[in-house]
Amino acid sequence: MSKILLKTENLYYRYPTRDEDALYDVNLTIEEGEFLAIIGQNGSGKTTLIKHFNGLLKPTSGRVVVDGQVTTELPTSELAKSVGYVFQNPDHQIFAESVYDEVAFGPKNLGISKENIDIAVGRVLKDMNLEDILEEMPFALSRGARQRLAVASVLAMEPAILIVDEPTTGQDWKESI
Repeated sequence: MSKILLKTENLYYRYPTRDEDALYDVNLTIEEGEFLAIIGQNGSGKTTLIKHFNGLLKPTSGRVVVDGQVTTELPTSELAKSVGYVFQNPDHQIFAESVYDEVAFGPKNLGISKENIDIAVGRVLKDMNLEDILEEMPFALSRGARQRLAVASVLAMEPAILIVDEPTTGQDWKESI
């Protein structure tokens, strides 16, 4: 039997400015090793749902459990160790002065040693085909490269759960597979 990494139980969410629920009685279980795609029309609640997984949103009712812990009982910074989240628009996520600094930021905040940060940064930048631009300014990169950089910055922290909102945005066919 696989380990349950994430579970929603009777999850409801209503934005304070709306008269109807954005999420209605969502029950979902994600086990270790699973890959899941959440698909639907614009405005159907996909991003609203996944923002509950790392505590960016808190349920109106019901609960979200990540690795055995209820998300409303943990600070978002603690959830970030288990749930990596890549925003739909990389420009809402990246901020550092160099590609290296962008990818190293998360592991530094987790207290990882400089040596292990260098290893992690090198590994994920190679995986994302960005290894030759360590000193480049992130906002000078193409949209697709910024998207891959945002993914790399989350992968460097080695979260148990990786959530990518609109993962193929700005990617050509070769980069999106």
